[in-house]
Amino acid sequence: MSEPSNIYYEVMVDWNATDWAAAPDFSEEIDDISLDVQDIPSDFRGTNKESGNAPAATFEIKLIPGLIDKYSPFSTSSPLYGLIRPWLPIRIRAIYLEITYDVFTGFISRIHINPDPDVEEVYFYITDGSDLLARQKVAQDFDTRTQMSDGEAVGKLLDAGGWSADKRILDTSGGQTLNYPLVGAY
Repeated sequence: MSEPSNIYYEVMVDWNATDWAAAPDFSEEIDDISLDVQDIPSDFRGTNKESGNAPAATFEIKLIPGLIDKYSPFSTSSPLYGLIRPWLPIRIRAIYLEITYDVFTGFISRIHINPDPDVEEVYFYITDGSDLLARQKVAQDFDTRTQMSDGEAVGKLLDAGGWSADKRILDTSGGQTLNYPLVGAY
């Protein structure tokens, strides 16, 4: 499937983020790295058909060659000096026929820089929030039990894991399930 030639991708990184669970702020001029991006994969989601689950979406973004000085955490002349680190929020939007579509929101899990003068490549390895959520520990309190919908139960798990309420939409109208209150443990 070929993409229309007049599609534009907006790629934003919240370089000043300090809390992975907080709502990202992509408002600063340095947050827009759209012109630095050479390649965005067209397909990075899906289920693992063998195991029947939906693992975290992971993919890589390749930046145009020659940007090592800008994206190296050791380059004191970079406007990003002191800000480059893993687990920064990233957002990708597609703009087509003046309509903006949210394509992906997640995190930069790793930055790879190939300093070879013949190559000079920078890659961002990207993952969605389910990877970070899976790294959280949640303990159950078995002393009190209540009934709630399955969507409410998922909401309780997300709360205990530190997942911000403004980053989710849950259907709480489902069937009832037994609830064990949860406590976040980090």
